[in-house]
Amino acid sequence: MSQLNHIFLNGHTSSFPYSTHGGGGFNLKPRLNRQQHGSKIQQEFNDAVNEFSEGDIDYEFVYIEFESAIDFELTFDRFEDAEDNIRLASCKGIFITNEDGKEQVVYKIAVYLNKRAVSNFLIKIEQYLNEDTAGGKPRNQNLISNIESIKAATLESFWQEPEIEFPASGQEVWWEIWYSNVGREEVVSSINNLKDGGLTINERILEFPENIVGLVKGTSDQLASILLYQDNLAELRKPIETSDFFTNLDKTWEGDFIEDLKDRINNEIAQSNVVVCLLDTGINITNPLLKDLILARNLDSINPEWTTADSYRHGHGTPMAGIILYGDLNEPLSNTGIINITNNVESIKIIDASTANDPELYGNITLEAIASAEIINPLSKRIVCLAVTAPNNEYLGRPSSWSAAIDQKLFGTINKRNDNTLILISGGNLPLNDRLNYPISNEDFSVEDPAQSFNAITVGSFTDKDRLDVQEFPGAALLAQRGQMAPCNSTSLKWNKRWPRKPDVVFEGGNDGIFNSGILDHDSLKLLSTGVGGVGRSWLTTFSDTSASVALASKFASELYQMYPNYKPETIRALIIHSAEWSSTLLNNSNISDLSSDEKWNLISKIGYGIPNLNKAKYSAENSLTLIAERSLRPYKYEQSRAKTNEFHLFDLPWPSDILTDLAETNVTLKITLSYFIEPNPGNRRYASDQSYRSHGLRFKMIDRNEGLERFKARVSKSIKEEQDDYVQEGSENWLLGSQVRDKGSIHKDLWEGSAADLALRNKIAIYPVGGWWKNRKKLMRYNSDVDYSLIVSIETESTEIDIYNNVLAQIPVPVSIPISIE
Repeated sequence: MSQLNHIFLNGHTSSFPYSTHGGGGFNLKPRLNRQQHGSKIQQEFNDAVNEFSEGDIDYEFVYIEFESAIDFELTFDRFEDAEDNIRLASCKGIFITNEDGKEQVVYKIAVYLNKRAVSNFLIKIEQYLNEDTAGGKPRNQNLISNIESIKAATLESFWQEPEIEFPASGQEVWWEIWYSNVGREEVVSSINNLKDGGLTINERILEFPENIVGLVKGTSDQLASILLYQDNLAELRKPIETSDFFTNLDKTWEGDFIEDLKDRINNEIAQSNVVVCLLDTGINITNPLLKDLILARNLDSINPEWTTADSYRHGHGTPMAGIILYGDLNEPLSNTGIINITNNVESIKIIDASTANDPELYGNITLEAIASAEIINPLSKRIVCLAVTAPNNEYLGRPSSWSAAIDQKLFGTINKRNDNTLILISGGNLPLNDRLNYPISNEDFSVEDPAQSFNAITVGSFTDKDRLDVQEFPGAALLAQRGQMAPCNSTSLKWNKRWPRKPDVVFEGGNDGIFNSGILDHDSLKLLSTGVGGVGRSWLTTFSDTSASVALASKFASELYQMYPNYKPETIRALIIHSAEWSSTLLNNSNISDLSSDEKWNLISKIGYGIPNLNKAKYSAENSLTLIAERSLRPYKYEQSRAKTNEFHLFDLPWPSDILTDLAETNVTLKITLSYFIEPNPGNRRYASDQSYRSHGLRFKMIDRNEGLERFKARVSKSIKEEQDDYVQEGSENWLLGSQVRDKGSIHKDLWEGSAADLALRNKIAIYPVGGWWKNRKKLMRYNSDVDYSLIVSIETESTEIDIYNNVLAQIPVPVSIPISIE
């Protein structure tokens, strides 16, 4: 699939003055010719056994790969028995797209069969061919009918990374080998056999209830010559090592890993005008993984008596910096490829272990720190990363002096708007001992100050960390399952509903376990990053919680800003949130459209808009395009001695109407994100609604399929008139979230799903103002001010054969340069 730059929307916008107007059962593949299908399966099975055993009649076992018919599952439980004569070693679903653009699935399983199981399987095929059940059906029909093909298994049959290509022959890489847990001693013996065969092994293994995992470095040919003759092979994966593997290395091994990684770094920092400004405890740039990537001139502190080094005992700013540069170090340390480093890092030390800052002055400290960074690199675009927070339980989402200072920085001033800074804040962490009552305790624990900021991106945590050594901790269990909200995550469920929902998005934040009725805070469930080092201390350390999440988010934002350096901060913010998605696990295997309004509200209050996707934030594709508009609007005017609503914008989108009409009932998804920065007014204590704090608000509406333009304009005007409610009639727009959920804060996102033919008639979007203190506080004379906003609109179709991108591009008045790379 092509990777195409998003389309910047020029034109197609008109300004209008405001005016008043009146599960089912198991599915079987039909086999019309039972004898033909059974004979085919019989022949292929015999051939596969002979090929794997190389014709040796004294073989002990074979590995056979079975492939299903398209969209038909195999009866997986029939490939196992209590005596372990036959064992389902691995299973994977391969997703394919047919000629009509529909996604389909083929299942492939690798199966261990000893000689007895081979004989039994051949008997079952004979029974399928020649015997019927009492109901007149072929015997063993459920086992045989859905099998499409059979062949001897190869090493690739066990590969469990559908998004990652199987390593090429001769390529020496690290492998994660999953053995069936037939006993620790037997698996250790199997791993030692690999060492005897010339492969590099790591002595550490991880034990799970059904598998034991080891790490081995070698080529696929080396592995195949040994692994396929071991009777306990289950799966092969690309290593995603848990952090305790690296933190438990002795100094020699640690140094080897670090030097290997340093040799693979491609330093491209000098080519970037984007910098991540870390406001934290300082950085120890003596760490060998940092010293060549972070310049000493980029370090400062708000107190001239402090050093710029990390003052936290176990390090905080230093591992934050490591994640901003590398992400989770488990990944680059486990690989052998080149690591491109593009993120420039500044550090302004705002916390010192020996000095406490007055919490009431944190707003000033934050602004001072950002100003210091702007002196160091005055021309840079800047992602500010803040993981220092304070309890917010008493605020319940209400703005504080600290959050208001951040809102003010992001807005700028009336005469000089912010055009180069985006701020990301961690949501704050649930105390460790309170996590035993996960997830109930998370629902009660508030996102911390200043993360209630309207204009900043608040980052919470989910987790994919699910590896826990049950041999070291027998009886231990994970608090969160893979893909769920992390145990550290704070929420805004208890906040007053007039305030924004936080967090906005979630990134990896690590996990916790339960062991002996207490919290298990183990390295294997955390990210790996750069440590403070020093005498007797490691250069590597584990790191987790929302601090790790906001560091990952800052890395994400920086890479996105580098791709689109001319976009406004409101746009970069919008792209991050626009790209976020709720995985099925985050939705507890539900569909967002099936949730009630209250359930959607709770979802947004716990995990925001989900997990951002960097590829979607950066790129469009032929069948998935993103339009970006940056506009200015004057929401109010002063007339007849009072401030009034002034105008709204109407976008006539360059829809690929003919293509959408031709697609007819094909399902499409429309996604809209509206982003803007408000000017805060924290001195106004009339907190009856957020209109007393925000300078203005903006909303969007979409035309209905059978709604005329004038009627749509009248409906928008009515919404403006009824702004006090904010939740006015949406017509039949059928948004998945709806205005009651999305219309809080200063960024609004929603999704629409329907037929392509329906969407073809919904090509107009209105951006209109609602109330704020610019309008209500006329003595402050802000009513004639303009506001900037960014609008992101995307269409995704199921069909990969349809090119909607170039159809839309042709309708844009100014040509856009489209660099294309083919995956």
